[in-house]
Amino acid sequence: MEFDVILKVAGIVLLVALTFLVIYLIFYFNSLNKMIKSMTENIFQLSRSIQDTLADVSKDIDSLKEKLEVSLSNLDSTSVQIKKSFENIDQKVDALESIYKPFVELSEYVYQRVAPPLQTTSRIISGISKGVNVFVDILSRKNRGAQ
Repeated sequence: MEFDVILKVAGIVLLVALTFLVIYLIFYFNSLNKMIKSMTENIFQLSRSIQDTLADVSKDIDSLKEKLEVSLSNLDSTSVQIKKSFENIDQKVDALESIYKPFVELSEYVYQRVAPPLQTTSRIISGISKGVNVFVDILSRKNRGAQ
């Protein structure tokens, strides 16, 4: 009989332990369920935030793309204008060169024709001047010596 009582007590203890285990598991699963719901909500909010961010980035990229297209278009037109300006400048320089070149050639021709006679005349005048100075110097010495 004692064995029967021990079995009954062991059965009751086992039932009480199982009851506490079931109650604990109910609270645990309830807490786990709340945690899963919270995680699901956080993931959903994160997903929504990522979608919003991607939408904003997409809008920004589209806006940037449009601005870049306008800037590149402006750059193309500016480069065409610069090219035309340089071509115009080249034409003007060529025109000025064609006007200036005959004057340079004329001045070189005149210099080559006029410079040698002027240099010769300058040497002659210098020689005459030196001769006159020597003559005047000799005359002035004789006049001093005669007095």
